[in-house]
Amino acid sequence: GRNRLRHLFHILLNSIFCIGHPVLIVLDDLQWSDSLAMDVIADVIIQSKACVSTTLGLDGHDSSRGGLFLLGSYRDNEADETLLQQIQAMDQISGDYVRVTHLSIDMLSRRDVNEMISFMLGLPMRHTRELSEQVFQKTRGHPLFIQSFLRSIISKDVLSFSIRSRRWTWDDLVIELHTISEDVAEFLAHGLRRLDKDIVFALQVCSCLGFQVSTSIIELLDSGQFMNNMLQALDSAKKEGLMDKAGPIYAFSHDMLRESTYELIPESERKPLHRKIGLSLAKDPNVWKDSEICTLAVDQINVCKENLNQMERLIFARLNLSAGKHSMASSSYEQARGYFESGISLLHKNPWKKQYALCLELYEMSAVVGFMDGGEENVSSRLDDILSNAKCFGDTIKSRELLLKVIASRGEYAESTSQCLSTLSKLGENFPKEIESANVTKEIVRTMALLKNITKDDIRKLPRMANPSKLYAMKFLSMLCTLSLTSNKYLCHLASCLMVKFTFKYGFCEESIHGLGDFARGLILVTQDVVNSTRIVSLAESLMSGHPSHHALRARLTLRFCVVKPVCEPVQTCIEHYRNGFNSG
Repeated sequence: GRNRLRHLFHILLNSIFCIGHPVLIVLDDLQWSDSLAMDVIADVIIQSKACVSTTLGLDGHDSSRGGLFLLGSYRDNEADETLLQQIQAMDQISGDYVRVTHLSIDMLSRRDVNEMISFMLGLPMRHTRELSEQVFQKTRGHPLFIQSFLRSIISKDVLSFSIRSRRWTWDDLVIELHTISEDVAEFLAHGLRRLDKDIVFALQVCSCLGFQVSTSIIELLDSGQFMNNMLQALDSAKKEGLMDKAGPIYAFSHDMLRESTYELIPESERKPLHRKIGLSLAKDPNVWKDSEICTLAVDQINVCKENLNQMERLIFARLNLSAGKHSMASSSYEQARGYFESGISLLHKNPWKKQYALCLELYEMSAVVGFMDGGEENVSSRLDDILSNAKCFGDTIKSRELLLKVIASRGEYAESTSQCLSTLSKLGENFPKEIESANVTKEIVRTMALLKNITKDDIRKLPRMANPSKLYAMKFLSMLCTLSLTSNKYLCHLASCLMVKFTFKYGFCEESIHGLGDFARGLILVTQDVVNSTRIVSLAESLMSGHPSHHALRARLTLRFCVVKPVCEPVQTCIEHYRNGFNSG
């Protein structure tokens, strides 16, 4: 899953580069990034280096490329050791085509503060030197301090515009007596406390929802549940410079403002407020299909899970399942796993008896996303729980399929093949322990007789396979072909023959295309029948074209076709086919 996300992001950037315009990417607050985000950044730099050093694109054609300017920022006092090591590792990427530069941004100097105030007030620097010196002493040159301090003294008319003098005027003595906290958060909180209580409460609700929030979410909450006219209160906060608005999005003007606003909520009132927000969002009828409402609702409730009653726990267990699926759809696998695990924690004390269907799906999805995210520590335990508590064999199919992939990902192909054969045996499909080449040849010849003169239209006229047991068998036969591709070629050939027979006997399914591809490979390897092998490959390709899963099919079958195509076609004509298979994968 991680590799897929990284590859797709590279394709996106590569497409942008092909236009020939320079690209600027700004990444703020890297101290909060996860390992995947930093891996993607490193990949972008490496791939950009490769793209610049050659004029050949992914499509193999010459293209004019623009440059990439990647700008990242982080607070060094909040960055952990892992992040610092990853940033230092990027120095090793630096070379002729990529330059990595580190800039340390310090506080504003006295001269910087004076230049800024002089520009803002429209006065010569010599006139603002005393004012800027006092501002510098009180703010230590911190930009956010300076902005808030100036706003504070303007609101109190200590710094004001004189119509008579037609310039800004101030009282140095009063400014000198004006106190300011040395703590940024406390200073910001002091400024927030002077605001109208409705504005403060609206800001507190937004701080619970995150750094930014859309007007549609505020409108859902602005219905008597919290207060009236929350949007009006946020507009007032915007006038105060506390919030910014871009289109339908309200955002805190600085992340420290959001933190300070949240800290203003008494600790004893935070969880009740999160609960109230979450329950209000969950009442919206669109919560199940709208990813924004769903994820915000469960984010609120997951902060205060212990305060829910049994019915609310059931509702939010289901919502966590839905939120996890939304996150998977956007390739946020780590976030998705968090939602599935939160959903599991909200289940009944005896979930396998009281909430079996929901429990089974949450455990399955947790195991799947754990495997996709590259973390196997939790996958095995979840699979063991499913296999131990499932009510019927059919409920274990997904888990058995994932277990085979987990074992194979460790390179234990013999063990995964053994597990696959065991599952097929439970489905009533047994294979001999000792397989002789003569028997394999006979089986391939008999199967070829079924495919004689068969066309694409003949296959498509077959009924859809409906027998659940045979559908499961086709799935595991397809996996057996893959697992035994190099370890036991005879087993692979027998499995593909059985898949072709099942297609004609029980009906067509997606795995039928896999079976044709694997059978074509076995046919040319065992009988050297180039003509029929080529015809079956063409048949499989035509069935694959337009199929809803054509990318997954092409990615899996390209390796099979690699055996057949170079025998009957010039290698040059195969390159495009291999490239398409790679891109589909």
